[in-house]
Amino acid sequence: MPRQLGPILLCFFSGALTALSLPKPGLCLLAWISLAPLFGVWFRCASWRSALAAGLAAGAGFHGVLLHWIYQTCIFARIPAPVAVGALVSLALFLGLNWGLIGVLGWWLAPSRALRPWVWAAVWTSVTAASVWWTPRLTVDLLSYTQFQFPSLIQVGALAGPHALGFIVLAANAVLRDAWEEEGRSVVNAAAVLALLAGVWVYGSFELVRREEFLRRTASPSAGNAPPKVRLELVQPAIDQYRKWDERFESEIKAVYEDLLSRPRTVKPDLVVWPESALPWMVDEGTEPPLVSDWARKLGAPQIVGVVSQGLDGLRRCSALLVGADGRVAGTYHKRQLVPFGEWVPFKFLADHIGILNQMGDLVPGQARQDLLRTPLGTTAVGICYEATFPRWNRADVGRGAVAVVNVTNDGWYKDTWGPHLHFGSNFFRAIENRVSVVRCGNTGISGVIDPWGFVTASLALNERGRLDAEVPLEDPFPRRSPYSRFGDWFGACCSALVLALAGLRLASRKA
Repeated sequence: MPRQLGPILLCFFSGALTALSLPKPGLCLLAWISLAPLFGVWFRCASWRSALAAGLAAGAGFHGVLLHWIYQTCIFARIPAPVAVGALVSLALFLGLNWGLIGVLGWWLAPSRALRPWVWAAVWTSVTAASVWWTPRLTVDLLSYTQFQFPSLIQVGALAGPHALGFIVLAANAVLRDAWEEEGRSVVNAAAVLALLAGVWVYGSFELVRREEFLRRTASPSAGNAPPKVRLELVQPAIDQYRKWDERFESEIKAVYEDLLSRPRTVKPDLVVWPESALPWMVDEGTEPPLVSDWARKLGAPQIVGVVSQGLDGLRRCSALLVGADGRVAGTYHKRQLVPFGEWVPFKFLADHIGILNQMGDLVPGQARQDLLRTPLGTTAVGICYEATFPRWNRADVGRGAVAVVNVTNDGWYKDTWGPHLHFGSNFFRAIENRVSVVRCGNTGISGVIDPWGFVTASLALNERGRLDAEVPLEDPFPRRSPYSRFGDWFGACCSALVLALAGLRLASRKA
């Protein structure tokens, strides 16, 4: 480890500062400079142990600040404060291990100083791209997220996936560190970063022009005929999560849904979406969900509703049901990526003794490949809550033919913290990456409709009780979807191939 505490604290501060560039508080420009101190320490490390310690400190700072609401969530659930602190610190350190691994690989592989920023960026990208395949992960450290306020920049996700913009952010920080020391090589590298950034901006600007053309075409009736649109109703009941499974409040919860769905409407909806675990009771697999089926028949419209289901095998799953206009279940989706320590519990024998299990901590995941749903939106993929932060699930479903994504969620656990905003923001990127509309319905919000360019076209604010009536054009602006949805994470794969090639050369040179 570094011999002085100063470099470790500097790395921790570097990671913590980077966390401020995500929603909230959304100081996006910080990301272009905040990691330069970390690279400064990494470039001076004399051993892999020092690089590991520096990366771990930065990762812990990043995740500790960004996920500080985990502590608040534990307090809301009446978990003792010492256990809540321990949970946050343990999580931050665990997620920081990725950054430590990046430090070790970058320190070992970085070649000449002129190429160093690009190798480090490739190492970071390859580790981040690979890590979405193992759990438990929260995948909040995709650095592309830091630029969510700049539509022209984030459009590159459709072309090169979730890691390309983050690669440029990383390279910029590494080059900035070199420029701070007034090294001549930084001029060429800085020019390369600016050229890449300009290319990304030009591509994004072109795509946003296409969006304006699409909006004009779908907003204006042609020859007296209004462009066809799907009329949606998103039900946001804003039910206190800590009352949700209490039988004493069951009738009250039911009354909230009855009120929202009874409110006046000018036209009949084509599709109604309810949030994750909307019903305060278990639904047996293969049976009609009470209340939901009643409203499907009343409105003559299909419903998508999140439930906790119990299968014929006796196991419980977090599910979404497609209920037809006749009230019958027409399709089922089971959540594939469960939340660690919330829906499944690692080291359960220990967790039981310290009281961190909630009411839903014993679920089983669904199969990786499940049937897509047929809805008025077209062939529709469903994701539940946390799954929206994993790019591979939406990409796989869109690659199989989905033309829209419905995400049902329940962020009620987190109340008015950073968590719901961070979670909602990840959906912008899934929409852009796959060039599909994303419909998101949450218990306490944020509920909304996001178009294929990542713009929110309708929304309900966090903790607002209401029904969001919205429309989605049926015309598909991207019938071939995006290069990312067709070819996968080719950019991450290229970075991984580069890292493997450099590792091979390194090993070969040692043997020689």
